[in-house]
Amino acid sequence: MNQALRSVFAGAFALALMSHAPALAGDELSGMTRGASEAPASHARVARFEIGTGPRSYWMYEPAEPKPARAPVVVFLHGWFSVNPAIYGAWIDHLVRNGSIVIFPRYQNDVGTLPRDFLPNALYAIQDALAVLESGKGHVRPDLDRFALIGHSAGGNLAAQLTALSANPRNLLPPIKATMVFFPGEVLPTREPSFSRIPASTLLIVAVGEEDVLVGDFRGRQIFSQATAVPRSRKRFLLFRSDRHGFPPLIAEHTAPSGANPKMDNGEGILRSFQMSKGEVNALDRAGFWRVADATLAAAFAGETLDEAAADAEAFTHLGYWSDGRKVNPPVMSADLDAVPRVLLTNGIRLIPWDWNVKTVAHDSDAETARLK
Repeated sequence: MNQALRSVFAGAFALALMSHAPALAGDELSGMTRGASEAPASHARVARFEIGTGPRSYWMYEPAEPKPARAPVVVFLHGWFSVNPAIYGAWIDHLVRNGSIVIFPRYQNDVGTLPRDFLPNALYAIQDALAVLESGKGHVRPDLDRFALIGHSAGGNLAAQLTALSANPRNLLPPIKATMVFFPGEVLPTREPSFSRIPASTLLIVAVGEEDVLVGDFRGRQIFSQATAVPRSRKRFLLFRSDRHGFPPLIAEHTAPSGANPKMDNGEGILRSFQMSKGEVNALDRAGFWRVADATLAAAFAGETLDEAAADAEAFTHLGYWSDGRKVNPPVMSADLDAVPRVLLTNGIRLIPWDWNVKTVAHDSDAETARLK
């Protein structure tokens, strides 16, 4: 792929987002006075480590002050081009200050990193990060009985793929207790690894946005429906809805799950300024994405099902109230895809129609391992 083609792709991607992504609501949302607040964090500081170079490098964020002896591990997988941790920095900060180690794999340099390399790059980074943490040299030790994945956009697709790979012990991943996939999109269509391999013990959350014109809900529905080993009691599909009742409005568009934190800005990313501008934290973050993830993590680490965690579905999806007392539109949630309205456009605008052939590959663990090396 030459430099001119890279520039065209990057420019077109930015223009599409700017044309279709309305402004996000801010922290000073006039109506979010009830139901959107956070509990005090248990750690006063976040320790940051950057390890490696290139697309297999990663960042680690560990809770500090006080520094725990052990902590659960959450792998956070960014969207396409969103290599700068600051784009998701507010969410990362929330997770770490509440006691989790966060691993943030880079998995791509820029558009020059081929989509077929995203998965092996991410897998390598996670394996290496866990080895570093296990060494205990200056790091919080990982509690591998509490291991989970969160992903957005292309990172959501990767989170589902990595969970499928975790079923093969040769991939050296701990059992993944929960996988949370937000507004997932697939850059390069592929049938491997099969989502049918996602272990039955996993808690699976798949969320889409009703105004996500970039990826729609097509890949999200594929992930959810093809995770056939996961029983209905352990998975939920959510459609986040927009709410323009107050100001600023809450818009369930593709960048909504990002939440910027300038303190984590490392200056990287070809769309950095634009992406940071779209990452204002609002009620969709604090009362929506973050709270759903927190509740899912708590249930997974306690050995509960989503039937138990979301027994009160209204409480699980509650986003708070506007200042006039009107309830913010909650997401539609179900274990039945037919009960959730479709997103239009269902498969997004297909900005870059990757046309490489999708070949059926035999379900062979040796072949799978070889492809990832």
